Amino acid sequence: MKRKTFGRKTLAALLALLLLLQAAAALAEGTQVGAGDSLTQLIEMKDFKFYHKEKGIGGNAHWPVYTAPSEDSLRLADGKAWCNPGGEISIGGHAENGWLMVRYRAEEGYTRVGYVPPRYLSGIKTGVGGLDFVRIPVKAAEEIYITDDLDETQPAFGKLAPGDAFDILSKYTYFGNWWYIEATVEGKTARGFISRGTAAIEVDGKVYHGNEELGLPARSPRGTEKIGTITVTETDPTIVHSEPDPSKKMVARVFQNDTYPCYDKAQGSTYKDWYYIWIDGVWGWISSGRASLAED
Repeated sequence: MKRKTFGRKTLAALLALLLLLQAAAALAEGTQVGAGDSLTQLIEMKDFKFYHKEKGIGGNAHWPVYTAPSEDSLRLADGKAWCNPGGEISIGGHAENGWLMVRYRAEEGYTRVGYVPPRYLSGIKTGVGGLDFVRIPVKAAEEIYITDDLDETQPAFGKLAPGDAFDILSKYTYFGNWWYIEATVEGKTARGFISRGTAAIEVDGKVYHGNEELGLPARSPRGTEKIGTITVTETDPTIVHSEPDPSKKMVARVFQNDTYPCYDKAQGSTYKDWYYIWIDGVWGWISSGRASLAED
């Protein structure tokens, strides 16, 4: 009896260890989306953002930067891309195996985005957690250019040909309108940004030209259906808030003449009407003083 009990406990422990290792491997590779779920995941995908550190985060003056979290991945600037962590820098979070995602200004004056190896981070307090990326396998339906320069002042560093497979990892709309992807460039793994507004991608066998063709949610988290479309009228960049109150946190930033579906209208803290809108996976409120509503 004791032998049987010991055998069962050992088997249970081994199974638990196997499940733990499988979970760790999945986390390291990103969450793989199953067939049929890709479109829903793209429609509901959340943004990631960078945290600006005006005075830097400390460390040595030259940190090597790769386009993806691996020293076998593509490294730009003829294999010499680097950042200065002691100067102005933005950080996105920690990727696989402790690599740190950074956005920084290169010597030439434009911005780059990439990853710093973990061995340079000893003793550095970044204050950010892990990157919550997924992996949605898609294909390029047309020629697509890949960049790491969100200011769009420099040429793209890579190009996808029609039929090329790649993974969408996340989206970024705090500055522009981008998919963040992983692809093969010059025979190496690379991560970068492609335009969400214009890139034609094939998802589960169907081609979509720009993110607007992916579709809209049927209902909002408030249980409401679409009531119309708002157009941003404010000339300056406009903050979308988590609640109909200008003192509440920012969930997105929009720009003049942008249009978004509206799912509700309510009087806010300013006694004006506020519109509850959907911005590619993000829900928030914008004041009627900064946008106009065309009801369905």
